[in-house]
Amino acid sequence: MSKNPPQKIIAVEKASGEHEAFSEEKLHASLRHAGASEAMAERVILRVKEQVRPGITSAKIYRLAFSLLHKESRHLAARYSLKQAIMALGPSGYPFERLIAALFEQQNYTTEVDVELPGACVRHEVDVIATRPGHRVLVECKYRNNHGNKCDVKVALYVHARAMDLAKNPDLPPFQDFWLTTNAKFTRDAIQYGECAGLKLLSWDYPEGKGLRERIQLSQIHPVTCLTTLKVWQKKELLGKNVVLCTELADRPEMLDEMHLKGPARRRVLKEIADLKEI
Repeated sequence: MSKNPPQKIIAVEKASGEHEAFSEEKLHASLRHAGASEAMAERVILRVKEQVRPGITSAKIYRLAFSLLHKESRHLAARYSLKQAIMALGPSGYPFERLIAALFEQQNYTTEVDVELPGACVRHEVDVIATRPGHRVLVECKYRNNHGNKCDVKVALYVHARAMDLAKNPDLPPFQDFWLTTNAKFTRDAIQYGECAGLKLLSWDYPEGKGLRERIQLSQIHPVTCLTTLKVWQKKELLGKNVVLCTELADRPEMLDEMHLKGPARRRVLKEIADLKEI
């Protein structure tokens, strides 16, 4: 009885320069996370596999999958592009801070962004302060605009030291948690230190199943940079006017008029925003 030959392993180059085997399961999971049906995900994977060659980059695989998904559904493609959309929030870190603040607001916190507070030794700029009855949270946001740049243990040590300095100032209202958030990933040492020191960590994929991707999808808070109905310059113009979230654009549709998006073009943008919330 003959056995099926083992599948050939195809090496994929990641943004960090490291290589890993092409994984249908990983691609399938990302498509399903975006809301694609099982049949749709299988169609996209089949077409992507036809073009995968040794040495292909993970960025190329993403572009292939995004293009194929976009042909089937604009808003699913927008959801699939979430990681890249957050990368496109720069160059300043403010839009990412606003995104993190919005996630806390969904949990009934009131928030302040970019606040200066005195520690026991020096003053500190705190990216986000989130408050609700009986609970006050300070948040440090580390925005990254490339995939290979991880938050390492040195960042965790630095952020924890700032938290300790602020905690030692008796004139400040007490806070219960200090968070370090990033749109990238943490190194294992950073995670180990955070868990040991009591520093709350949030990254694209950490904590497992409750990372930034899952929190954004669950809260339905998407950045305007994920919209496929807008051009790059239009997204940058919105960010320049501090319109960071799709919900903010939906509440201020006159911003589309200012970019000369009227009639069918205007309706397409608003429909994509509405569709993002229906999944």
